[in-house]
This record gives sequence, structure tokens and C-alpha cells, in this order.
Amino acid sequence: MPEQAEQAARPQLKAAGGEPQRLAVQEAIDFWNQRHQIRGELLSGGDLSFDHATNEILYALRLGRLIDIIGTTSSVVAPLRVLDAGCGKGYFARAMARFGHRLDGIDSSEAAIENCRLNAALGERCELSTLDRWQPPYLYDVVYCVDVLFHIMEDSVWERSVRNLASLVRLGGRLILSDHKSDVERLWGSYQVTRSASRYRALLESSGFAADGFVPYRFRDSRVGFHVFTRIG
Repeated sequence: MPEQAEQAARPQLKAAGGEPQRLAVQEAIDFWNQRHQIRGELLSGGDLSFDHATNEILYALRLGRLIDIIGTTSSVVAPLRVLDAGCGKGYFARAMARFGHRLDGIDSSEAAIENCRLNAALGERCELSTLDRWQPPYLYDVVYCVDVLFHIMEDSVWERSVRNLASLVRLGGRLILSDHKSDVERLWGSYQVTRSASRYRALLESSGFAADGFVPYRFRDSRVGFHVFTRIG
């Protein structure tokens, strides 16, 4: 059964104080790669507490929020260059490519990237890379990262990832990162930790960005949404 395979792949470790022990970098990569192997397109990167139909709604809502932020302008002559950072099997990347944007998708899961390449839309580029190491020879109009950063368990890797994604945004471009709207940081389990909104702001304002606000998913009782920033310097 997929659930049994996934449970076996997920270390159930406890630190001395009873708090879940965070997955190390390679453990997390292996966990998500196996999840992409054994789960379908939506459940591999969606919420396992929901069925497929409910995840369809969640995915559609998140895509709508991204459209609200990025806008409805599309140009054949001058398409937006967009990075989907942590693209999974490519649901959002394919949608952005269909909208006429020039799309790159990156993910650390070989299984996810293989799936992306098999189902790539016209103009979509999919590459194997972690968020902190992607270095293309150009900048992006928009960089977005959907429900990935709170699965990076090591703070140093999280910070490098945010800084690297920020460095890829052109002047006037948008950086869109999902997390909770909270100033309380919380470890939810061995593979999820949410960081405070003030921590994102401090990190990105020092990197030449202005905070544009928080756009909640507005899905049931979810606390998650998009922190939106614009590069001003």
C-alpha cells in the first residue's frame, strides 16, 4: 500500500525533549522523492488528509491566488520569465506556461522532474536542483515557491534558499513565498516547520525587497498564504 511505503520512508525520531527530530537535508530529499514516486500528481505534493477532489480545489485556489498576485497580462512578444521553485510534478508550472509565460521549474526530486518532463507544456523547462543552488544565466520577472520552504528543516539551508531565490528576481520583479502569517515559529513534525513573517521580512528587506503584504489561500481553516515582495534595489 502507498501509505505503508510512505510511513516506512518517514523517520519517526524523537529528540531528548520529546520534540520531533527534523529530517536532515538528504533524508528530506529522499522522503519527498519517494512520495513523488508512490503518490499521484496532486497527493504527492498536496495535503494527505484530503482526498483527490479536495486537493483539486486546494490546487485551483492556490493557482487563483497566484494569478491575483502576478496579474492577467500575457504577451507573446515579451512573455514574463517565471520560476516555479520546488515545482513538484508541475501543476502550477504547466498552468503558467499555458498562460503564455516563459517558465522554468526546479525541484530536488528526480521522480518529480521526470514526471514534469514527460508532461511539459510548450516553453516549459524542468531541471533538477535544490532552491539554494539554482543559478540560471538570467533573472526572472516572477519567482514563486508554493508550500516548499516550510519543508526545509535546517535553518541555514532555508536562509540560503530564500536569499538565492531573491537574487534571481529582476529589479521591479516579484518574489512570492508561501508560509503561515504568524510571528510564532513552530515545528509541526519531522518534515514541517513554519517561520515567522517578521523573519521573512527582515531577511528580504536587507536584500533589497519591499514587503507588499500577505495573500491568504482562504481555504477552509488553513493558515497558509503567500508573502509577496517586490525588488526595489
